[in-house]
Amino acid sequence: MGSPAFLTAVAMTAMWSVSTVLLRSTLYRFGFDPWTMAMATMLAAGTTLLLAAGIRSLPLEPLRRWSTWAIGGIRVMTTCCFSAALLYGSATTITLLTSINVLVAALGVYAAFRRRPRAAEIPGFLLIALGVVLLAGRLDGGWSSPAIRFLVVSEIGFVLASLLAEIHPDNLGDRRQRLALTGFVTLLSAMGLLLVWSVFGLVVPEAPVGPDASNAIATLASPWLWGAALAFGIVFRAPLTYLSFLITRLIGADGFMLSMVALPLTTLVVEVIAGSAGLLPPPSLDPADLGFSAIVVAGGGWIVLVRLGEARRWGVPD
Repeated sequence: MGSPAFLTAVAMTAMWSVSTVLLRSTLYRFGFDPWTMAMATMLAAGTTLLLAAGIRSLPLEPLRRWSTWAIGGIRVMTTCCFSAALLYGSATTITLLTSINVLVAALGVYAAFRRRPRAAEIPGFLLIALGVVLLAGRLDGGWSSPAIRFLVVSEIGFVLASLLAEIHPDNLGDRRQRLALTGFVTLLSAMGLLLVWSVFGLVVPEAPVGPDASNAIATLASPWLWGAALAFGIVFRAPLTYLSFLITRLIGADGFMLSMVALPLTTLVVEVIAGSAGLLPPPSLDPADLGFSAIVVAGGGWIVLVRLGEARRWGVPD
């Protein structure tokens, strides 16, 4: 691990944490529907990325590749599954359990690319597995909870999308190609969420997906929602999406998951700060959850130290 990409990954994790907490604060204070806000933010971010790629000579190759559409579709599926998991557990526990993607990524890169974990990294993976098992026991029903099934599907999809991004020709190309790719993927994801919202509204109107039919037009017509979505899309979502693809290219899907292993804890720290400032209700801090998540972070830290010790270069290209 060379320092440039490692520092970029750390900065990206911190930026995701700040973005997540600010978004929660906005939803809490203004009462925006989360699904509508997510779709509007993705539309703003995708448009921003395409404009940055150069709208007059926009590379259209990403739209001709099946993997672009697959990544967009998988991102919709992971969003739906994660949202479903939140129905069966606290937001803190569910978010902490997403660390399972580090283990899934290790299996995925071995199956796809035959990249084996180093022997010295095994204790780190075991610590992550232990922390995930202990956190899962905090759910009602433990491993039999529906939340586990939704999370497993969500994280497998997340890893699969990252594996596709790692080898995507446009992610391996220059900056403009990557900007076009991330812009199209983000817009496809937004359209997918809109489709899911529409289908559930017709077939399962009682499902907690988007605003109910009576409020749909008012929600979509809110200038405050679109103003907030533009701000979050331009300032946070667009650069974070681009960085996610760049980091995946530089250090692989497994390295990207590893760089995000501390995200739940850093987000919790930012939530505590936001709560003390009155931006959000103070988060409920369970000592057991904190302790078990610390085990996960320690495992991730072990693996990072091993890789740093082997002086693998992560140089960020121009």
